Amino acid sequence: MKKLHCLALIGLLLVGCGPPPPVEKAPPPNMPSWALNIPSQEGYLYGVGSAKKQNPQLARTAAIGLARDEIARALELKVSSMFKNFMQESGIGENAQALEFTESVTKQVASTTLNGATVKEVEVTSDGRMWALVELNLSAVKKAALDNAQKQEAMYNEFKAGQSFDALEEAINEMK
Repeated sequence: MKKLHCLALIGLLLVGCGPPPPVEKAPPPNMPSWALNIPSQEGYLYGVGSAKKQNPQLARTAAIGLARDEIARALELKVSSMFKNFMQESGIGENAQALEFTESVTKQVASTTLNGATVKEVEVTSDGRMWALVELNLSAVKKAALDNAQKQEAMYNEFKAGQSFDALEEAINEMK
């Protein structure tokens, strides 16, 4: 009977030592809910930016610019990376001295046109930080790309037609 009580006690202790149940994290009080839980919808990209400045217009402009930057990086991003590792040891036995140096550098650059990017929400939190949510309609991006391709094709066709007329004029001049 004594063994049974000990086993029951050990069982209760083990059950009580399990991991705590997961707790859903709410955004910090000075952050809109969409800043951490960025919306997702098929056919759209979203970017979030924030800025805290003395001038409210400058804060708004910076927040929107950072949100657009986030979208641009999602569309097109060129990454350069460098890693250096240096190790050196000098001396003999217990008098040996070791030196190690590691360096990692990454540079990211985005360059794209955001046709169809609209500001969905702008919010000022109690700490004076301006938050912006920008939405990019991917069908607008596709349409702009098709329009640009059609313009390029039209310009190329106009160029080729001009060359043809020049060739015709040259052939006529040679006949004279």
